[in-house]
Amino acid sequence: MRLRITAKAGPGHTPHSLRAAAENVPKGCVLLGVLKSVENELRRRDMLGVVRPSTPLWFLAETERNIFLWRNGRSIADQGDFSFWVDVPALISKRREQLSRAEEANPFTNPVWGAHQFDDKLADQEREYLDSVEELIATVLKHAEALSVASETIRSEICAGSLPRAPIILPARHGSGEGKGPPHS
Repeated sequence: MRLRITAKAGPGHTPHSLRAAAENVPKGCVLLGVLKSVENELRRRDMLGVVRPSTPLWFLAETERNIFLWRNGRSIADQGDFSFWVDVPALISKRREQLSRAEEANPFTNPVWGAHQFDDKLADQEREYLDSVEELIATVLKHAEALSVASETIRSEICAGSLPRAPIILPARHGSGEGKGPPHS
């Protein structure tokens, strides 16, 4: 992914141009904040089966966001410069891959961090959780996508004249050039 960050909102800058950018985000992507709200609501309503101690998708997405910022010499304080979109199917797929490779690829089972060793039972529970999310997300995704586009449009209208936020798709696709950030300011 190549980021283009505009230094100033030009005279042709309109909320509609930002809406068009949001609508060009690949299918299956939702804003990080929308994913967090939807997933938390599904969890609150006990619609996701096994919930604890499974890692929520929004937490994985926030981890991806933090890695993107760190790799691009930015801090969490800079997150407002970007519009973070989560490719939900890709994030689920990435997590399944991590779980299939146990400790070697699972960033949440590192004894140096004080986290427990890999546990097959917990991994199975997390896979069940991902299955539940995947089933429900197919029903909810088109609405979450529309809500995400509407949210970005409203944000751009409320913040008229502010800098447009570069859309970042999470998880980053390593090796494809995506996830590369802007030059250091």
